[in-house]
Amino acid sequence: MIGHNGYYPCYYCDIKGVHIRKPRKRQYPYTPTNNCRTVNSFYVHSREAQLKSQNIFGHLGISILEDVLDVPLPHGIIIDYAHASLLRHFRDVIRVVASSLAPAVRQRIDDSLIKQRFPHFFHRKMRGVQDFSFIKTIELKKLLLYGFIPHFMNYLTTDQLCFISLFTIGIRLLHADSVFNHTTSVTANNLFRQYYADHHKYFSHLANFVLHLHQHFQVLYDCHGPLSSINTFAQEDFIGYI
Repeated sequence: MIGHNGYYPCYYCDIKGVHIRKPRKRQYPYTPTNNCRTVNSFYVHSREAQLKSQNIFGHLGISILEDVLDVPLPHGIIIDYAHASLLRHFRDVIRVVASSLAPAVRQRIDDSLIKQRFPHFFHRKMRGVQDFSFIKTIELKKLLLYGFIPHFMNYLTTDQLCFISLFTIGIRLLHADSVFNHTTSVTANNLFRQYYADHHKYFSHLANFVLHLHQHFQVLYDCHGPLSSINTFAQEDFIGYI
């Protein structure tokens, strides 16, 4: 699979994407329905790509993991939540929001973030928003789950705060065990879809592949469990072992 900002990059559906000439970026505008890949279509298209040496709906050939994983593709693919949600999408959002604020406001927010106290079992404090170099995933997770809404609420409009809260609450719902029984993933999916659909109203050229992946988080949660238990680092260890 392509698996990045190319045409037909998604593991779960056949969204193509459009190329925006001016910023030279591939974007994936929200669509309410997508043609989802199935086990059969994944099997057929991967073999067709292998046979013809062509890109077939994002397939470049047969995956070397096809005979290793005990769950058939594409259901055996787990979204890289730590990088897709935190290190990519949320970090980009914070950078845009922070750059729109006056330097004095950013400094006040940084001071309040750094001073926020956590229980002793929280091993890292929150970082400021003015310097995101070498920021850790755990620091972004704390900022998303515990820091953004209370520390930014006095400096954003009501619409801006409510919009980003859709993403924050959606992640919080899927981050741990079920809160609303069988409707937890449905509720989170509705929030993500509204966030995705309205994203162009608040941000320009940030409808990247990682944003589109949140449209499939409901299936990920229902099949593999909460995001906190399927982080990328365990998967990287597994791939490295193979």
